[in-house]
Amino acid sequence: MTVGPDRLRTGELFEWHAVVAGVRIELLAEIEVDGATLHLRDVAIYAVGVGLAEVGAAALVQAARAGLFAAIRAAGFSRLRITGTRLSGASAGRIVDLTIDMERQAR
Repeated sequence: MTVGPDRLRTGELFEWHAVVAGVRIELLAEIEVDGATLHLRDVAIYAVGVGLAEVGAAALVQAARAGLFAAIRAAGFSRLRITGTRLSGASAGRIVDLTIDMERQAR
């Protein structure tokens, strides 16, 4: 995946994927750029080709650190904000609003 300022424009769609524990996980969101913050709105995270993936949040974050976070930092963003509504699982309906300091993740 190539993430660059020319590809990250407000209103465009953001797509990313990783293979976690043998399962392809995809992320789709609407982009909003606010200065040094990349906001991924209405995020959808889902497994491809399986009925139910047994992939934990920690494994997904580890995969994001390995590729996604570095690419976002390289594109010049110092913060990543992810928002959406959980549609399934034990906390269905819960609003997710997570802000990640990209510089802190680099350490």
